[in-house]
Amino acid sequence: MKNQSTKILYKLIRNKGKWINGRYFNNTMMISQYHARIYELQAQGHKIKASSFRDKFNFKSYMLT
Repeated sequence: MKNQSTKILYKLIRNKGKWINGRYFNNTMMISQYHARIYELQAQGHKIKASSFRDKFNFKSYMLT
């Protein structure tokens, strides 16, 4: 079984260059601590950019660059 970081990375890879809203990780993928998982991926060297904008629920979006 894939861990949460791997699931997030696969989603970002499949959508490289596109923004993925944090609500997707939280509500659809059921990963409530997605911020920590993204931080782990960044620490491993993956280039994941956080948006400077937030949606109406105050969630940022993320993109693999």
